[in-house]
Amino acid sequence: MMKKFLLTLCFPFYLFAITNPYTSLPPDEKLNVMMNFFLNILIENTKPPLPIKRELEDDNQIQGAIKYEQYHNYIQRLKLNREKREREQIVIDEEYLREVLFYNGKLNSLKKSYQEEENLYDLLDKSVNKAFKIVYGKPVLSDIVYDAEINLLKANLTSQDIYGIEKFQKKEVELFIHQSIRDDFMLDHQLSDILVRFDFDGDTLMYKDILITYKENEYIGNFLNQSNDKIKLKIKINDDIFRPLNTGELK
Repeated sequence: MMKKFLLTLCFPFYLFAITNPYTSLPPDEKLNVMMNFFLNILIENTKPPLPIKRELEDDNQIQGAIKYEQYHNYIQRLKLNREKREREQIVIDEEYLREVLFYNGKLNSLKKSYQEEENLYDLLDKSVNKAFKIVYGKPVLSDIVYDAEINLLKANLTSQDIYGIEKFQKKEVELFIHQSIRDDFMLDHQLSDILVRFDFDGDTLMYKDILITYKENEYIGNFLNQSNDKIKLKIKINDDIFRPLNTGELK
């Protein structure tokens, strides 16, 4: 069921790969496009819940005439009920206005918070990894060897193509795996889950390391050459996410 859901979710990205004019963009630009797509979804999900205006209770029972009720009394009762409902509506409107103002205040605070880039780092980290898998594919290790002189494993970080958008240029990494499971890891490392981690420095995105999860244990793989592993970061947050509510919205 989950696989079917993920395929449905990712189908638009497959169309992106085969029909979208952005396929002519450089790899870094493609990564930025996808990163901003996921970033805006995550930011949208951090918004406070929308206020919902409550409705007046139904008064059908009050509207109907009571048996043997005099016409004058009936009209008077309707008038009093209408005035009561008008007062109740004013209370509801004022209550809703306060909720909208409170919502708009929280939304404005959230917008100001995200104007500070360091407050975006957690969301950027998640967004970049999702974008990485769309653009390059699933990160995997290949060509693993054990270097006895430094007691470390060396391997190439590559990608397993998913959508055929872009080829990932392999990067050499080294990591420490305890000798008790080293041989097992070298044999079935494809069962591990790899997360590529990044550092953010203003408008620059840099490869940091990889986090490898293998048999419920985590290991860090360090890149051997990071001198040219910098990506120009272009964050674009949709202004509509922080559009305040008017009091006439959300009936």
